[in-house]
Amino acid sequence: MNRLIPLAEVEARDSVGGKAVSLGMLLRAGFRVPDGFTIVTDRDTLDELEPTITTAFDDLGITLAAVRSSAVNEDSNTATWAGQLDTFLNVSRDQLLHRIADCMASASSTRAQAYATRQGLAAGNVAVVVQAMVDSDVSGVAFSAHPVTGSHDHIVIEAAQGLGEAVVSGEITPDTYIVEAASGKVAEASIARQTRRLVRDEYGGNAWQTLQPPADDPKLTGMQLAELTRTIRQLADFHGYPVDVEWAFADGLLYILQARPITTL
Repeated sequence: MNRLIPLAEVEARDSVGGKAVSLGMLLRAGFRVPDGFTIVTDRDTLDELEPTITTAFDDLGITLAAVRSSAVNEDSNTATWAGQLDTFLNVSRDQLLHRIADCMASASSTRAQAYATRQGLAAGNVAVVVQAMVDSDVSGVAFSAHPVTGSHDHIVIEAAQGLGEAVVSGEITPDTYIVEAASGKVAEASIARQTRRLVRDEYGGNAWQTLQPPADDPKLTGMQLAELTRTIRQLADFHGYPVDVEWAFADGLLYILQARPITTL
């Protein structure tokens, strides 16, 4: 089966995985999600789609993309596959087909296979989401309910300068804000000393940039924190369950990169 589906048209019946379905729903609902498309194929026949893929990339009017896995059994209420399958940021047109193939191949990695075994699942097929790359000033993750205590009264937000992959991978320590869900009041804040950030390399790809001096101040302004808190509440209400969200601010605008269930609850 060889298909390329615009992200805004993806629906659950398309069997493209939870990530793609969620992003398509959010786009149609009016959330600010980077536009893109989803590819449903396998590595053996990927070359057949190359002209269609490059045309779709050009139609987005971008120079760099984020290439993300969307496994058919990914982002369910019990197994998110978070961090188990590969994501590639700042992918150029020339690198696109190669990175899509790498994304598909990640389902066969030792890491993914071990996770599937622990969850009692098969790794399954991997569709791929290609989206416009967001060159974020500050980014991170957020939880509409406290992922440790299980409290629905608090939203937990983690934030750092640069690309959010550094936060997701645990390579830097982010700021952590615990916010009262009802009032939006910050109940607790832990501000990290950030000495480096992940940024777009001038040739595409990612690079570490040393911060001189280190960033000791809060990474989010009061207005950004308020907007993010409000949006996280809206996402949880929209989905009807507590959500784990990847987000980014770029040029003053908030983008939602992913929203999936919090399986720890």
